[in-house]
Amino acid sequence: MSGENEISKIDKNFTHVTSDGELLFYDVNKAPFRVYGLLWEDGTGFTRMPSDIAGKVSDGVFTLAKNTAGGRVRFSTDSSVIAVRCRIPQSWRMAHMTDAGSAGFDLYNYSEGKQRFVGAFIPQRANTPEYELTLKLATSEMRDFVLDMPLFSSLSSLEIGLQKGSALNCGSEYKHKKPIVFYGSSITHGACASRPGLCYEAIISRRLDTDFVNLGFSGGAKGEDTVMTYIAGLDMSMFVYDYDYNAPSAEHLMATHYKGYRKVRDSHPDIPIIMASSPNFSNPARDGKARRDVIAATYEKALSEGDKNVYFVDGEKEFATFFDDGRTVDGTHPNDVGFEIMAKAFGDIAEKLIK
Repeated sequence: MSGENEISKIDKNFTHVTSDGELLFYDVNKAPFRVYGLLWEDGTGFTRMPSDIAGKVSDGVFTLAKNTAGGRVRFSTDSSVIAVRCRIPQSWRMAHMTDAGSAGFDLYNYSEGKQRFVGAFIPQRANTPEYELTLKLATSEMRDFVLDMPLFSSLSSLEIGLQKGSALNCGSEYKHKKPIVFYGSSITHGACASRPGLCYEAIISRRLDTDFVNLGFSGGAKGEDTVMTYIAGLDMSMFVYDYDYNAPSAEHLMATHYKGYRKVRDSHPDIPIIMASSPNFSNPARDGKARRDVIAATYEKALSEGDKNVYFVDGEKEFATFFDDGRTVDGTHPNDVGFEIMAKAFGDIAEKLIK
């Protein structure tokens, strides 16, 4: 019986490429690299929320905040070889999500306002504590790149390797520098995109050329006062409010949803706020109608109070056949087609509003 890794002996497209020693490695936390969507904490590594705040929300959020979902590195180089070398102190390995999505990276080339997929860095094991992988490009002209970080792993270090003698610059910035902030459940976190650049926030970011912050916490987004106060204090261009799935019940959602909206709106009187109900509205195992009605009530109340910059992605309408058409991996978490559908629904609204 062949070993589990020996498919590469049959199909070379499954071979993992490592560097040949002719590369120089650079710490992405140092110039000229630009890191987006993340904070850095000495002794810990990258995080999406300061640890002292995350710890006050819940144990789950404290752990998950260290996952690098939504993290990106931008740079430009003429190297025809690009490598990543990283240390991963913690990674979630899941039967229903690829290692490429949970623990891998993907690379996009940025040109003329558009990002184009270049390739993926896929670890052989999602719970490997460190790895180094390489992409070989067809040409060596100067190009801008965006590297998307793993969705369900933590990084205590990240280096990018380039050929010796190649040029290295900071690359272009986003057209829209002020980020869109997304708050929500495991779906917002990125489950179950096949690679990081295919979660719906990343798709919207490429479409609109905008920075973003992913505050999706798998199983941990419950609209707590602490997390909503933190979000209200962020500088943002827009807020996407989507934690329906993690609220323990429709009653919990009712007790927290309007209050959370109000907290953000009071701090940001002028930004667009897009609230949403679950894309799996028709899943018979869930109380989708009751939850949807709570969110709709927040939306209607906001309108009645004179809020002219609030929007509702209604799962009952926008995603009416999402569950039935098999747009999820497991009845809950979107597959790549599901994320494309979500990205269009949210992106169509955001495109009209972003400044």
